[in-house]
Amino acid sequence: MSQVWFITGASRGLGRAIAGAALAAGHSVVATTRSGVFGAQSPEHAKRLLVLPLDVSNPDEAAYRAAVDAAAAKFGRIDVLVNNAGYGLLTLFEETEEAQLRAAFETNVFGLIRVTRAVLPVMRQQRAGHIFCISSLAGYVGGAAMYSTAKFAVSGFTESLAFELSSFGIKVTNVAPGYFRTDFLDGSSVQAHPTHTIADYDALREGLGAFVQQANHNQMGDPAALGRLLVEVAGAELPPVHLPVGADAIGAIEQRQSSLMADLDAWRDKSTATTREATQ
Repeated sequence: MSQVWFITGASRGLGRAIAGAALAAGHSVVATTRSGVFGAQSPEHAKRLLVLPLDVSNPDEAAYRAAVDAAAAKFGRIDVLVNNAGYGLLTLFEETEEAQLRAAFETNVFGLIRVTRAVLPVMRQQRAGHIFCISSLAGYVGGAAMYSTAKFAVSGFTESLAFELSSFGIKVTNVAPGYFRTDFLDGSSVQAHPTHTIADYDALREGLGAFVQQANHNQMGDPAALGRLLVEVAGAELPPVHLPVGADAIGAIEQRQSSLMADLDAWRDKSTATTREATQ
């Protein structure tokens, strides 16, 4: 069945790949970009494509409602929302001012929330829909604190949203990609410059910078394959709430789960002994 996809950050990277996969599968796509430009498409795809300007750092919720209204007016419904827009803040906690973190949350978390808030009335009225939130393996595994903080927030929001929306026929999936070959690690998509430096962190900061430089455009993940996977998941009767994507993401999350279980096992007796019955 043909679906209507609403995708943020669709001009490049994973957003562009997801939009391409949805169009190739015969679906209609509302592609939102900050500039309102998406690029040339084949005549057949152009009939099923609506490109809209939307800056998810904008706090004015009217802009989000206007984009959703335009999508519904064009296609009559919204079946799939892909919250993809975002950027990486790869600075260390003590070297990052609060203003930097607030700006990252404005786009990566609050922008995602505002888009979801605007789309939900349409999906609730339909009693159907699927929401994908693009988090990261960093939303499950701690690393650079500022980026992981934002992505953990996305993962927590998405899992909780799945609980709240289950009775409306709306499915929710937290997508946690590993390293995919996009321009995400370019200067245009990542901020890695601290507001100030602390000598104690020199080695860690330099190591992180070297890793970013080495990984940039050498990632193993194929964005087109991720796009096709999401199209498949959107058509599944029982889609997952959690979708790590890529062997690196699965491996890192499995390792994190093993570490969590080790902590639980090591402290289980003392932890459970804090119940009222145990202490009386």
